[in-house]
Amino acid sequence: MDEKIERQGLTWRHCGVVFTCMVALFTCVAMIFICAGLCYRPVAAHFGCQVSDVSFYITCVYIGSTIAPIPASWLFERMNPKVFFTLALCLTAIPYFFNSMWPSIQMMQAGGVVIGIGLAVLEYTMTAGILSRWFHTNYGTVIGLSFACTGAGGIVWNLVGQHILGPDLTGWATLYQLYAVIMFVACLICILVFIDRTPEKHGVLPFGMPIAAEEADAEGAVEAPEEPGFTMGEATRLPFFWTMLLGAGCLNIVTTMSQLFATYVQFLGHEGWEGQAIVALLLLSGTLESCASAGQLVGKILVGIIESHSLLAAQIMGVCGGVLGLIMIWQFPKVLGEGGIYLMFAGGAVYGLMYACSTAMLPFLVRECFGGKDYDRIYSLQVALFNLLGGFGATAWAVLMQTYGWDAFFEFAIAEVVFTFILIAYTGIAAYKKREQTWYVSDAKLAAE
Repeated sequence: MDEKIERQGLTWRHCGVVFTCMVALFTCVAMIFICAGLCYRPVAAHFGCQVSDVSFYITCVYIGSTIAPIPASWLFERMNPKVFFTLALCLTAIPYFFNSMWPSIQMMQAGGVVIGIGLAVLEYTMTAGILSRWFHTNYGTVIGLSFACTGAGGIVWNLVGQHILGPDLTGWATLYQLYAVIMFVACLICILVFIDRTPEKHGVLPFGMPIAAEEADAEGAVEAPEEPGFTMGEATRLPFFWTMLLGAGCLNIVTTMSQLFATYVQFLGHEGWEGQAIVALLLLSGTLESCASAGQLVGKILVGIIESHSLLAAQIMGVCGGVLGLIMIWQFPKVLGEGGIYLMFAGGAVYGLMYACSTAMLPFLVRECFGGKDYDRIYSLQVALFNLLGGFGATAWAVLMQTYGWDAFFEFAIAEVVFTFILIAYTGIAAYKKREQTWYVSDAKLAAE
């Protein structure tokens, strides 16, 4: 029986790796992506441009994140990981600091590409890539816990940021400077202390790996058995490989809409539906996104736990949260005015359950559907399309809102949520059937070999 199998336990090294990933997501990812909308309106006013021009800066971040994962996975295998991730941190934090002083919006957008390159390494190569090497079981759980920190960071940094901005939104330059210093110092310390490529060089296996009977070598290193799965060539011939890629990209499109939540609240506070401004929202421009981040935090933990038992159940939670949350954010302040403020914030938390799937589910989806044999290559390709379509969404949502208004914005978002989860649900169902016929081996059989 499974409980008799001797497995690798949890060590301080495993915990340190997870902690480093959590810090990177709590600071870098949350500040750059989830707090982006705080500064859209004041930066647009500063440069005398449209909000969509400022949101194109985030599209540029996504462009950098699109081109980075595949070469990053190659460089990761050839460089000292501490040096590699420190360089990525510099590419992320330094241009972000200079967002406070660029002389033109075009230079800010160019800096966004550099930020995206560094951020992709920290968010995907370091987090999903490193954790897949350090955790054989409970991978979905640690991915969920790590990416939940983007939600926790979103809560903290949006609430802090709205006070730095002030009601007149003039503190945006200070916000960029302060956040850049925090992310650099916190991440650098953790990378230098905890990060390493694999656990085997320290004489331990990935957490939960069945311990084989073979002895460790003279230096104390151990060797994990090769993981089964599809090769990249085999995967590309499967229809659910392509629905996985498209579904991942579409999921990021719908999550990037949350970067306009602060702009939406600023619209409600300064203009409002039919000219009825909700003045109480003037000091709360970051609260809706904070509530969405709280939903993310809970959702990513739930996704990590639920998907380990039923991937389809996690997907159902996501689509229901997305549709219901968007309706609440859209309709309650429209219908109830000031009386709908807190119901709108609650809708943000419900929406966060869907947002959680974008990062907590997708790495797990790749590993469950395609195995570990070519995980890095398959996942890096998924990340590339994820960021490419996310970059499109970051600007497209702003253009849609400016052209057709907030009603069209929410109507299209709800339709896109439903379409996305149809693709992802098909991927999981089809892949589970195929893997049972090909590569899948239970832990019990793996330990007996």
